[in-house]
Amino acid sequence: MQRNGIRATLLGSVFALGTLSALPAMAQVAEDAPVSEEGEAIVVTGSRISSANVVSVSPITTISSEEFAQRGTVRTEDLVNQLPQVFAAQGAANSNEATGTAQVDLRGLTPSRTLVLVNGRRLPYGSPKNIPSDLNQVPTPLIQSVEVLTGGASAVYGSDAIAGVVNFKLMDNFNGFRMTGSVGGYQHNNDRGELRDLLDSRNAAVPGAYPKPDGSVWNGFTTEISAVAGGNLADGRGNVTAYATYRKVNAILQADYDYSACALGTTGTGGNTYSCSGSGTNAPANLTNAGGIAGLPTSFRVSDGQFVAGTQTYNFAPYNYYQRPDERYSFGATAHYEVNDHFKPYLELAFMDDRSVAQIAPGVNSAGININANGINGINCDNPFLSTQQANFLCTSRGLSTASTYDAQGNYAGPASVAEGVLVARRNVEGGNRQDDIQHQTYRVVAGTKGSVFGPFNYDLYGIYSKVSYRSRFSGDSNRQRTANAFNAVRNSTGQIVCAINADANPNNNDANCAPLDYFGASASQAATDYVAEVKSITGDTSLINIVGVIEGNLGTYGIQSPFADNGIGIAFGLEYRKNSVDYQPDEIYQASASPELPISGSTAAKEFFGELIVPLVESRPFFDTLSFEGAYRYSDYDTGFKTDTYKLGLNWAPVRDVRFRGSYQRAVRAPNVIELFSSQTLFEVELTENADGSYDPCSGATPIATFAQCARTGVTAAQYGNIVDNPAGQFNSLIGGNPDLQPETAKTLSLGAVFEPSFVRGLTISVDYFDIKVENLVGSVNPNLSLANCLSSGDAYFCNQIQRSPAGSLWQGEAGYFRRFNVNTGSLQTKGVDVAVDYRMNLDDLGIGGGRLSFNLAGTYLDSYKTVPLPNSPSADVYECAGLYAGLCGRPRPEWRHKLTTIWAPSSAFNVALGWRFVSSVKIAQTSDQPALTGSYAALNEQLNARSYFDLSTALTVRKDFTLRLGVNNILDKDPPLTTTSAIEDGGNGNTYPQFYDATGRYLFLSASIGF
Repeated sequence: MQRNGIRATLLGSVFALGTLSALPAMAQVAEDAPVSEEGEAIVVTGSRISSANVVSVSPITTISSEEFAQRGTVRTEDLVNQLPQVFAAQGAANSNEATGTAQVDLRGLTPSRTLVLVNGRRLPYGSPKNIPSDLNQVPTPLIQSVEVLTGGASAVYGSDAIAGVVNFKLMDNFNGFRMTGSVGGYQHNNDRGELRDLLDSRNAAVPGAYPKPDGSVWNGFTTEISAVAGGNLADGRGNVTAYATYRKVNAILQADYDYSACALGTTGTGGNTYSCSGSGTNAPANLTNAGGIAGLPTSFRVSDGQFVAGTQTYNFAPYNYYQRPDERYSFGATAHYEVNDHFKPYLELAFMDDRSVAQIAPGVNSAGININANGINGINCDNPFLSTQQANFLCTSRGLSTASTYDAQGNYAGPASVAEGVLVARRNVEGGNRQDDIQHQTYRVVAGTKGSVFGPFNYDLYGIYSKVSYRSRFSGDSNRQRTANAFNAVRNSTGQIVCAINADANPNNNDANCAPLDYFGASASQAATDYVAEVKSITGDTSLINIVGVIEGNLGTYGIQSPFADNGIGIAFGLEYRKNSVDYQPDEIYQASASPELPISGSTAAKEFFGELIVPLVESRPFFDTLSFEGAYRYSDYDTGFKTDTYKLGLNWAPVRDVRFRGSYQRAVRAPNVIELFSSQTLFEVELTENADGSYDPCSGATPIATFAQCARTGVTAAQYGNIVDNPAGQFNSLIGGNPDLQPETAKTLSLGAVFEPSFVRGLTISVDYFDIKVENLVGSVNPNLSLANCLSSGDAYFCNQIQRSPAGSLWQGEAGYFRRFNVNTGSLQTKGVDVAVDYRMNLDDLGIGGGRLSFNLAGTYLDSYKTVPLPNSPSADVYECAGLYAGLCGRPRPEWRHKLTTIWAPSSAFNVALGWRFVSSVKIAQTSDQPALTGSYAALNEQLNARSYFDLSTALTVRKDFTLRLGVNNILDKDPPLTTTSAIEDGGNGNTYPQFYDATGRYLFLSASIGF
């Protein structure tokens, strides 16, 4: 895995900053050890105990509002995703299966295991379709900072905080008015000569199907306008702050880039040359002889009104969005007022309306124009749209009549012959691209009060009500039944071409709107296209009711403290009630579709008690400048029938002021959410890509890869063996669904670290932290690849029972063949590594090179392990390690080293320049590993996604006190993303790369202005 190179990069980055630290400095900053002004108590993310000298036992990474401005960020997830602890999740680059939300995924443990907070309080579910919180709900104009704490925090905040928490801290004392506006967009130079030549050659063969983008493109323009107004009340005893913001982001198509204008495949020796791949569902149509008609090719296609052997792939790539268009409105207010020391009410109000459109290529009528009202399974030989050659090719040359039959009254009575089992795979290009118009509306109200209770004790009591309304309108698909009706075209007794259901006196299922559909020529009529078109919709809501009461204080007032410490014991305890509800209602069309969406309705509620303490053990003693203990505990009672407890144990030890060691051990939990518990059974398509030689189903084809004995274990009969048709698109059915008997996930997290703030190098802070997070009892499903491989090799009944073949032995034709993927508690997932953070700031006056300040900040993560045990009793051969790998069972890239280094030069308070360096190490395709669970064939071009360095530059000028201009460029060098092919891409991949992980759309230029008073 080239770990020597990774270590060299890591050491080089730290060494560079260490060299700089030898220079003199005047300032000293420790990001993880905030200090209060005039002894005012503060609260650090990860604890509910306020203190004037609190330090964090867990590593915390802070993103300031200034950094949002430096990168021209209009989407919060774009900045959070740059952190090396964060792996990309749902965001603007997702189009296929997009949720319309923006999510954060700490440590790559999935977004559902990351808890998102605003001012230390929960956000609701992001959507009734997808649970993780939506970062679009955060009021960006008020963001003061973002604190990212990794490692379990369930004892403090409750369920979901297995990987950690992301806490958005908002301004609550804004006084004045500020308006900010920004514009930005992407520019890219298309200069990949080999890919541009490839597009030219494909266009020569299939004119218009492989458009070549311009040499230079500008796209993805963004606009954001925000306003904040606030004022203090009663000499600063209160404040009211209101905000409003509008954001618009334009779409980007994959057609705009030479590396995404076609779905890449490979050719040549070992797959060492790129080719244009695509889908086996094309326009004109591809056809499959699934019925095994003697003398007929297994596959053939329509070409200039004729049938010819072989198929042609469809280039779906140009139509897919690389960046979804988005439009968001949000407004709200915060208020607080100190009536007296005992009663300080506060209020937060927030509303958001976000609308985004996901677009992918036109829909498919794949293998399914095979059933109509007359029960025909195949193609009627008297179909008038068949040319003479096509009719002979399909029917007459095989002794099938092309005549029609008529009843005694002379009315059409059906075809004389049917080419049974001949299936059509046709793109609905006339119906346009598939689009999912997704809208989220969020209302959030926080109302509470805080103040002193008695003595040193303070209270905080608040309630949250949040509601997210979800609306989705999907267009571009064809209705299956109407397509079958229209496809069964005939001539009636007067010679007119009509749908069979409307022929003469046919009493069955007459539909006056049916227009006959021609899929044997170049295009279908507009009338038929309109008839088969289908628009379907989903409505839904999710809500959160959260009531929390906390009492905290310092027992030192009563003399309860260590005899070796100057400060007393800090304590906090409280009660929490939390209820999440989901109502998800697809319309009848969705519910009746080939991959149905079914209603979900349910709720989960928890009643909890929690407590926390911080015990200074030794202070201001030799070798013990500070030694303190932290502990936390939470007991939860869920109405779904289970109880959990979580805890935290931690130590902070500073032998001297310059060095502090910290460590914590925590037990965290994640309770199954409403969707995981109560979702109905749904047939869904998945890809199988783990088998050797590129065959997706090893029991398919005339000469299957697997033996008959192996295939028999998966349900294949002797008659089926050698006659099962493989899906050319690699799409197979999975029957997925919820499970009300799920148990909570549990996690054990260990963090050990050290913080160095050397007094002889003022302004320097270095922290190094080791993390080890192991999640057990995972809520998930058995991967179809795992089920198939284990059933073939061992015949294990557990895995073989997950495979259901159709009467024809298929796992994709119709709905009778599928993999079972219901939610179950499975195995474990463990990740280990090291976080490195270096912060150094200096005054240039001390160096004699002019005035101003220079600062450096490095945040880096070394991933040592990312190991999956699929099931509790999985043998070692099924366990797999994904650090440094991508694709296959490993999914998205998991590089061993990532860092973000920012350098800021500020010659004066009115001007600064910021230069950022983002680095991602290389990853190899999982099949290169010698691990039994991962080995397999791969194309040479997919062997490795090379390392990437991205450089960002911005400058800010304060023209006067209340007017600031900022100009910046991200990815200055316009670095292309590393590429992989359609067959290798997994888990969030899009456009031949991973656009939520790499910069895929060129350099981003932005200009912003802020004015206030």
